[in-house]
Amino acid sequence: MDAALAQLRALDPRVRIGAAAVAVLLLVGGVLAVTLSPKAGPAPAATATATVEPSATPPRVRSTPVGTAAPRPTNFVGIDKSIPVSPPPAPRSSPTPEPGLWRLEGYIVDESGKPIENVCVVIGPVPCQQYSPKTDERGHYFVDIAAAGTNTILLAYDFYFEIPGRETVWLRMTPSGSSTFNAVLKRT
Repeated sequence: MDAALAQLRALDPRVRIGAAAVAVLLLVGGVLAVTLSPKAGPAPAATATATVEPSATPPRVRSTPVGTAAPRPTNFVGIDKSIPVSPPPAPRSSPTPEPGLWRLEGYIVDESGKPIENVCVVIGPVPCQQYSPKTDERGHYFVDIAAAGTNTILLAYDFYFEIPGRETVWLRMTPSGSSTFNAVLKRT
């Protein structure tokens, strides 16, 4: 037990805070699940109900496949290089960005226009991380960016769309509002 505590103390404070937050969320979720679980009792009488919005796609952990992504390209593309796509409809709309945020979103497809799931959306020069945004089963992604205020200097952002076995696309943009960027990732 002492060895485990020593290892925990040796971790970065941010990791310890994150672990504590996850533990609290799991505890609260467990309490809520037990509290809100349906109790056995008499069957309710049939009543007319309003049409309900379909449930969201079940959440699941997205993970970019193991392997080495293609080398980073030497040339970036601009937001104007976005391509038209025809994705399947979503079971329900994606959440809207909070006030004060701009959204970059789009679809990543293969050469035949089929969506590519689990493409890592890398922000900046760091490699793909465990919690980097990933495309869903429809090839859709979104990233929320702080909106520029009246006295803000606009910054250029670098986004890399990468997955092993396909070319990486490098998008450089200076946002001035919510934007859409769709791309094709070709096989390497």
